[in-house]
Amino acid sequence: MYFRFAGGLILVVLVSMAGVWLEKQTLELRRTVSVQYYQTDVFLDLLVRQRLETQQLTAPAQMAVMRELEQRPVKPQSKQERHKSRVAERSEESAKSIGQQLPRLRFQHAFNPEGID
Repeated sequence: MYFRFAGGLILVVLVSMAGVWLEKQTLELRRTVSVQYYQTDVFLDLLVRQRLETQQLTAPAQMAVMRELEQRPVKPQSKQERHKSRVAERSEESAKSIGQQLPRLRFQHAFNPEGID
């Protein structure tokens, strides 16, 4: 009779100890996942800052081209003359921009991490 009681008591204690161990493992895994989500947020913030900085660094070259276009004198012209001058300006600008302008950075694939809530 005492052996059955002691065996049952030991079984209950072992089951409760296993439950405590599983809870500790679960909490540790939750902490790990939480840290990973935090790191993902930090890296996404860093990515956004770097994209903004990249756009700001390429902006001066783009602004210089726009200033040149704005500073050119405007003369009244007919439609045909305007069309011819636009075509000539575009060909000149493309020739200049190829050699002088910084390359525009276009991100073809948006960063979209899957599984982030």
